Amino acid sequence: MRIPLARPEITDADRDAVLQVLRSPQLSMGPQLEAFEQAMCLYVGSPFAVAMNSGTSALQLALQTLDLQPGAEVILPSFAFVAPLNVLLQQRLTPVFVDIDARSLNLTPETVAAAITRQTKAVIAIHTFGRPLAIAPLRSIADRHGISLIEDACEALGAEVDGQKAGSFGDVGILAFYPNKQITTGEGGMFLTSNKGCATRAAIPPWIGISRLKRDTAIVFRTSIAR
Repeated sequence: MRIPLARPEITDADRDAVLQVLRSPQLSMGPQLEAFEQAMCLYVGSPFAVAMNSGTSALQLALQTLDLQPGAEVILPSFAFVAPLNVLLQQRLTPVFVDIDARSLNLTPETVAAAITRQTKAVIAIHTFGRPLAIAPLRSIADRHGISLIEDACEALGAEVDGQKAGSFGDVGILAFYPNKQITTGEGGMFLTSNKGCATRAAIPPWIGISRLKRDTAIVFRTSIAR
């Protein structure tokens, strides 16, 4: 018996929604994208959301908007998809792996606290396979040490911790919409934050350096999702 990793459910309503956009004069940066971002804000409980072409791109922008300087240490779990490590190395940051809990497969507040040094500037907290980790204690540890908390909820859309949605605890939250996730856009991701400055900066790269929020420009890579 072969069990697939994922089997996306694409309904007739989904197909009709895509065709509706294809019949419109605006295939990029259109109103459906803005509606999607607003819906995700309401669902997760995050004031700001910026759609990306992948969760990996959203993570890369998280590192950039949080102003992590080359060489800074970033703590992450020893058991994770390779994307977080790739992005850290791409940004010239220093990965610091910590052990995971054998049952939940998530990092723990204890292993994170023990790994913090003067060079530590951020923690990437991943809800492995959608199982929520002990995010509230990690939030307290990050605040106490003055370091950023990046919450990778790519596999945890809809999960809750004490009634609060995963993705809304971190300085930045990350979602992904690859076909093996809870919902899919084919490819796609989301940058979530309660920090307006981070949201404004994150909104610049997806459109070749021209912000959707104001007429700022920057030298960037393209990271936008089809809109």
